[in-house]
Parts: sequence; C-alpha cells; structure tokens
Amino acid sequence: MIGGGAAAAMTAFLAACSGGGSYSDKPANNNKPVATKSIQIGKANIPVPRDQSVIVGQVEYTVFDSFNGMIPNGSPSGAGVELSTEPLFFLSFATGKLTPWLATEYKYNDAFTELTLKFDPKAHWNDGQPLGANDFKFTVMLLKDRPDLFGGGGDLKEFVKTVDVPDPHTAVVTFLKPAPRFHYNFIAAIAGAPNNIMPEHIWKSQDPTKYKNNPPVGSGPYKLKQAIRNQKMFVWEKDPNYWNKDKLDVKPQYAVYQSTSKQLDQASLAFERAEFDVGSVDEPHAKQLRNTGYPNLVTTQFHDPNPRVFWLNCDPARGVMSEPKMRWAINYCIDREKIGNSIWPVKVPPAQYPWADYPTNDKWKNDELANKYKFEFNTDKASQLLDEIAPKNGAGKRTYKGKEINLEIITVSPVDGGEYAIANVLKTALAKVGVPSTLRSLAGSVHDDKFQRGQYDIDSNWAGFAIDPVQLYTDWTSDKYQPIGKNSAGKNKMRFRNPDFDKIVDQLGQLNPDSPEAKPLLDKALEIYFQQLPLLASIQTGYPSYFNTAFWKDWPTDDNVYEVPLNWWPHFIFVLGKISATGQKGPA
Repeated sequence: MIGGGAAAAMTAFLAACSGGGSYSDKPANNNKPVATKSIQIGKANIPVPRDQSVIVGQVEYTVFDSFNGMIPNGSPSGAGVELSTEPLFFLSFATGKLTPWLATEYKYNDAFTELTLKFDPKAHWNDGQPLGANDFKFTVMLLKDRPDLFGGGGDLKEFVKTVDVPDPHTAVVTFLKPAPRFHYNFIAAIAGAPNNIMPEHIWKSQDPTKYKNNPPVGSGPYKLKQAIRNQKMFVWEKDPNYWNKDKLDVKPQYAVYQSTSKQLDQASLAFERAEFDVGSVDEPHAKQLRNTGYPNLVTTQFHDPNPRVFWLNCDPARGVMSEPKMRWAINYCIDREKIGNSIWPVKVPPAQYPWADYPTNDKWKNDELANKYKFEFNTDKASQLLDEIAPKNGAGKRTYKGKEINLEIITVSPVDGGEYAIANVLKTALAKVGVPSTLRSLAGSVHDDKFQRGQYDIDSNWAGFAIDPVQLYTDWTSDKYQPIGKNSAGKNKMRFRNPDFDKIVDQLGQLNPDSPEAKPLLDKALEIYFQQLPLLASIQTGYPSYFNTAFWKDWPTDDNVYEVPLNWWPHFIFVLGKISATGQKGPA
C-alpha cells in the first residue's frame, strides 16, 4: 500500500490517473488486408535457442564492457540494461497505475519535511545480497555529494539533509525544506527512474567515475549472460532466483538486444523472416508488409511523453525574440495539422499544452485558457503582430530597433529527420510573413553546445515531464538563467525570466500537486506560459512499436495497450511477462 497521512496524496493521484485507460489514437484496424502472404523464417544469428528467446532490434551500440550510467558513455543505451534495473515504484502511462515495487509504501509528514519509505523485505540483488534501506541511503548520499555524476546534485543536494535507517527495510529522509515531490526521483515513469538504487556492497569500495559495473548487479528478472561486441549484441538470461517471481514471471528464457542493419531494406527483411521479434522495421516498410498481407506484424501506436516543440530564445540579446508578440507570431506560423498529418512518419494530433496527451495529464489542462489563447495557423495574425514590433523598412525588410531581422533555427535532427522537417515547415511560413531564417542540422555535441549556451533563436526539439507540470516549470525560473554564451546545464535553456512565474513556481514547489491550493496556482502558471510562450508545442509524438507473432504472441495492441510497449523502458518487463510462446521452432 501507499502510506497514509500526507501520502494520501497518492490516492488522489491514482484516482485522477486511472479513469482514462490506455492511450492510442490509432484504432484497431479491422479493415487491414487479409493475411495471405506465407513467410519463410530465417535463422537468427544468436547463441541461444530461438524458440526461448525474444530478439529486439535496436540502435547502434558502441559500449559493451561498461554498465555505469553515472558517467558519459558509461552504459549502452537501449541494450536491455532496463531488464535488470528496477525502481521503487512503476508508473504506467498505458494504464495510469502506480505500482509499488522495490518499495511497498511511502509516507510524508504533514509539512512535507520528512519522507518514510518501506522496502519489500523479499527484495534482493541478482548476486543474492539483500536490497533495502541501507542501499537507498548509500545511493542518496553518494549522489547528493557528487554533482559531477549523472543523477547527482540537483534535487537531492537541494533538499536532502539526512537519511536515517531505523531498520533494514525502513529509510527516513529529512529535508532542508518542504519536498512533496521527492519520491518522483524513484518512480519509473518516463523510461527509468531519475535515480536508481545502487547496491552498497558493490559500489562502496569503488570510484564511481571509473567502475564499469560489468556485469551489472541489479534486481530485475534478467541477468546479463554475455555481450558480443562483433555482433553488436547483448544476451540477457532469466534469473532463476528473481525475488519478485510471484508478481512477475517473465516468459522468454532469453532477451537478446541487437543492433539492426543500417540498410533499412535489409533490416526490414530480417523482421519479415522473423529473425527479430521486436523492432527492425520502420513505418514505410511496415506499410509494405501490411499491404502485401504479411500475417505476423502487430503495430502498436503509443505516444512519446515528449511532444515535438520549438524552444524560443527569450534573451534580450537575441533581439526581436525577446518580444512575446514575436513568439506569438511564430506560433501563428506553425501549421500543426500539416505537420501531424503529413510531416511526421505516422499521423498524430496537434499539441497545445507542453505535455503528452496521456490520461494521467488531463487534470493539468484548462480548456478555458486554451480557448482564450487559441493556437491556430494564421499568417494574417502573424503579419499583424509583426507589423507592430518589426515593421518593414523602405527595402521591404522587417526591422527591429533599426536592424533587419533574420532568425537562426537549429535542430539536432538530421536533414531527413522529423524535427528538421517540422522546422522547415515553420521556416517556409515565416518567409511568407517577411521573416527570413536559416535552418541548420547540427551534430549532437555541436548542437548541445549551442543549445545550452543560448546561441540560437529557435530550436526544433522535444520537451515534456514525467508526472506533473512543476517538473517542467521548475527549470524555467529566473534563478536558472545564464547569460548568452554560458552553459545552462540543462536548465532554462530559453533564457526565460518572469518574476510572477517565479513566485508561483516557488509556491507550487512546496505544495502537494493534488492539493486544492495547487490547481489555481497551476492555472496561473499555465496562463503566464500561454501569454509568454517560451516554448511551443507543435504535435504529439507517435512512435509505433512493431512486433512479430511468429514465435511470440499476446503483444500489446492498439485495442489492448496493457502496458507501455516501448522496449527501451523498464516497463517492458511486464510485456515479457504477458506474452506467450507460439511453439514455433527456429530453422536448424
């Protein structure tokens, strides 16, 4: 259970979350072509029995001997590490349910200055050592004192005073100031939890900037069997001593994560031949398979927690961008219907709120404000605003404070990527209202440097939050401001400053987000957001998951999204607990 007292907030949270059910805007397709195509099953290149294995096609792997996620390039992304890593709580955006896992309950005092966590006494690490409150204390205190580590500093350093362990299954955190959202750090909501518990008996004698954690010691239902560099493959094996088997018994004996071919035709053929069960096909090739009656493809739509957005640089040093009317003119130049219907690889709805359209987020909306500050594609309104703040000179060029304007749009997306295409739609519309712009695709490190240093006008990117809007708003306050040229370190990248907004966010930071006092403040913050537009949501983001039913069935479907279907989230263990083998054998 979740503890009583102040933690009754979670009861309200769950009540608000659980009514909406799963989210997929793509209805079950009852008119798809008849499955007439016969398939030829290929031989998967794996070192374990095919009929006992789920094979996941994933990204290009470069790290194979390190699983330390606290340092740059210290752990491979999307390689199955999530199958061995568990949070204190799971929050499912597919069902709206919060499920206690390593922890059985949490409870705040009335002032939110103390948090008590209870750990499941059955929990243990995959090396057999017990997992509990001492591991939690070790993790929190290490990260609190090491802001140089990923997951260090931040909320932990700002809030944590002490962690006491009255018994092996109880941790009591005392805060420096009210911290009603501190437990968010240990909930797997978007992908994994912000902070994962570390085994003290492993890490206490290690330098966290050098230790590779190979093989990784975790608590999940799978353990690393082997990493095969020359095949770009990770093989995970079911842990026979998994501590929570009475609640979760994963079905495949092995989970194999492998980089797919860079040649899309070749990767798609591998899926068609059932050499992969998950992934290894993109939407154009999946469409071809559907149209030819391929019988084994299941496509499950699920929205990413981060809408595609434009970050707008509000710093006065960027000239006309500091004007709210300029940012509204940009807003009127965004053709969200076109972007959602024909630019993004799958059809998705437009977005106005800066968060995903999950049922769990419905309670943060205010439709009256959304209608008052209506988002629409309207270049005439854009021109009217521009005429006020950037009138045309004798040469027909728009000027601001005597200087011709020309905006710089950047994106980390490659030129054939979705965010680049979205930015190009905006660039075209801006040109029609007399605002010239440049659009550049920048490599990851180059982009990040410019983005963090505020050396841009518009950035085509993504944004969102895990549980409530204050997580987003906290990064936008004036105390996080850095002048152009100085690294923002992930905070207030658009250089937004508004004293009224700061005050509201500070008040919200000390309130239970579901308290009656919070909603009016959330609405005030939302209205300032709509007035100032430091960030513009364009579309919700659809990422279909592709499953093959040759060897395994009962995958999540559009009409039964029983769990988040994304294989790089730790929630995928619940999918592996639901599927069942078809009995198909691999070729000799």
